Amino acid sequence: MFAAPTMGHNGGPALTPFEVSRDEIDALCAEARHWLDAGGVKSQADANGVSKLLDLLRKAIKRADERRVAEAKPHDDAKAEIQARYGALIQDNKSGKGRAVLAVEVCKAALTPWLERQEAEKRAAAEAARREADERAREAALALQLSKPSDIEDREHAELLAQEARRAEAAAGRAEGERASARGGTRAVTLRTTYRAEVTDATEFARWAWVNCRDEILAALAVIAGRQVAAGTRGIPGVTVHEERKAV
Repeated sequence: MFAAPTMGHNGGPALTPFEVSRDEIDALCAEARHWLDAGGVKSQADANGVSKLLDLLRKAIKRADERRVAEAKPHDDAKAEIQARYGALIQDNKSGKGRAVLAVEVCKAALTPWLERQEAEKRAAAEAARREADERAREAALALQLSKPSDIEDREHAELLAQEARRAEAAAGRAEGERASARGGTRAVTLRTTYRAEVTDATEFARWAWVNCRDEILAALAVIAGRQVAAGTRGIPGVTVHEERKAV
C-alpha cells in the first residue's frame, strides 16, 4: 500500500507543505484510478483495499487542510488586522459601522428635513406653473377659435397668446423637473424615494403570489421540504421522501 513521501526524501531541497500534500494526494489518486481501470470491486479483499484507500484519502485531505490553514494563517492574521483598522473607519455591514459611515448618516439625517421642505416648495411651485400653463393654453386656443381669418389684429392677438402659452408650458416643464438638492461638493445630495413592503394579510398575499410568482414559491417550498426531511420529519402532506444510499 502507498506510503507518503517525506520532506527531502530524494536528497533535493526540502518539499514545501503544499508539495508534500500534492505528491501524497497525487499518488493516492493514481491508486484510485487503478481500481477504476481494474473494473471495480470484485471481492471482499478488493472492498477492504478500497476502504483502506478511502481512509488514506480522508487522512490526506485532513492533513492538507491543516497545512493550508497553517500556511494561510499569517496572511489571514494580516488581513484581519487590516480589515479591523479600516473597519473602524469605513465598515458598513451587519457587524457594525465605521466612524465615517456614521458621520455620513448624521449628515444625511440633518439634510433630509431641509430637502423635504425644499421639495414640497418646488412641488407647489410646479403645480402652480402647470395651472398657469394650462390656463394660458386654454386662452390661446379660445382666442384662435374666436379670431376671424380676415382680421389681422385678432390673429396677431391669438398668436401672442399662443407664444405666451408655449413659454408657460416650457416654464412648467422646467419647474416639474426641478428637485431639491444640496450642492456643496462634486456630488449633489438629493432625496431618494424607497418603498418598503409589509404583509398585512398573508393568506391574500399567498393567493396573489401563487398566481404571479409560482416558480419562486415552488423553489421556497422545496427548500422547506428538504430541511424538514433532513431533520427527520416524515408524512408531510404533498411531499414524497426518496431514500438514497451511498458509501460514507
